[in-house]
Amino acid sequence: MPDFARMSPTKRKTRSPKRAVSDRTVDVDLLLDGTDIATPTASVPATILVTDSPSVRSSFTSKPPRTGMQHPSAPIKVGVLGATGTVGQRFITLLSAHPWFVVDALGASPRSAGKPYRLAVNWKQSTPVPQAVREVVVRECKPEFFAECKIVFSGLDADVAGEIEEAFRAADLAVFSNAKNFRRDPHVPLIVPLVNTSHLAIIPQQQTLFSPPLKSGFIVTNANCSTTGYVIPLAAMERAFGPLEAVMVTTMQAISGAGYPGVASLDIMDNIIPYISGEEEKIEWETLKILGGLTTSEAEDADGNGKTGTGTTTMAFDMHAAHPLRVSASCNRVPVIDGHTECVSVRFARRPPPSPQQVREALAAYTPDAQTLGCPSAPRHAVVVHEEPDRPQPRLDRYYQDGAGVSVGRVRQCQVLDVKFVVLANNVSIGAATSSIINAEYAVLKNVVQL
Repeated sequence: MPDFARMSPTKRKTRSPKRAVSDRTVDVDLLLDGTDIATPTASVPATILVTDSPSVRSSFTSKPPRTGMQHPSAPIKVGVLGATGTVGQRFITLLSAHPWFVVDALGASPRSAGKPYRLAVNWKQSTPVPQAVREVVVRECKPEFFAECKIVFSGLDADVAGEIEEAFRAADLAVFSNAKNFRRDPHVPLIVPLVNTSHLAIIPQQQTLFSPPLKSGFIVTNANCSTTGYVIPLAAMERAFGPLEAVMVTTMQAISGAGYPGVASLDIMDNIIPYISGEEEKIEWETLKILGGLTTSEAEDADGNGKTGTGTTTMAFDMHAAHPLRVSASCNRVPVIDGHTECVSVRFARRPPPSPQQVREALAAYTPDAQTLGCPSAPRHAVVVHEEPDRPQPRLDRYYQDGAGVSVGRVRQCQVLDVKFVVLANNVSIGAATSSIINAEYAVLKNVVQL
């Protein structure tokens, strides 16, 4: 649990923990809005979605929003923390054309504060600095400069993100973070928007940890870029065929994942670096939190009478404990600019396991709630399945759906586990800023963000 007292020592206090005496599985979708929005497992189509030509890519169609979901009627003011950094620039690029969100405030280090954004930033994106933010004056990352914002996107480095994001949450702002600082927090959802948006149900509990409870403030994190790409097909397989028992993943990660200026050219050119500090541990742990469910525990009543149905109910991430999952990751840095490629082998609990053809069909049919609810930044199709033996490739496939979806190929039988495949994800899009933006869109549609 984070040190909430450090954030606001005079006003914010954690509640005393209560002993849990019983556990049960919670219907998280009902907790979000009173409506079960879980997409049922449906029969998959006989055809496989394949991007073997531009015409196939342009033929994708979005599903309409579910009945009762209202899009915002007025622009929503948002802010960006770490606005001059690589992730911050990506946030600004994506938000510049967003149909709901309008950038109202930009935050960066004290040395950038007070300057127009165009002078404060060393712009590294392929498109020009958006006109709407060129003259916006950069401020320090302090909540008082973001008072008009409903949502704050954090592209801060981990070295500074923790304390700053805590302060913004304490100021009752909704924080959607790309930083790693709160991913392991037991009250903060770690969300891949094409997988586990239902974990937003824990946010009311996060808000009650403060005294008085927060009304609008919370933190949501997205996952590590290498975790994000491969858990999407894993989630599709678990939805169709039940729990997985074991996963082995070997990553070939692009140099942009190391940030700017990244890996030294003499280290990465004509080379592969078979070590990325902390990366394997992140993948192995984050996978369990993302694919696992939420459980509820009822505490004893204050008078000590035990569980009577009137005690406090708390939620917790079960870390896939109901069906233990073993994950083994090996991570490598390769001389590719953008796009993480991952070779994955899986074992299913189900016996006999599904065939490779069944897996292909399930991946092609996978439709996450972020898509069906009409989140504007969600891909029109979460997973594209290739039949060509030499796909996916970073150069050819990393910009599928503007990098918001993932590409899967080489789905085949594994002689050690059950099925193996290759997945490609754009690490600077769905692996970073795009995920945070879709998370925020979903939270708006589900009224988690108070407008």
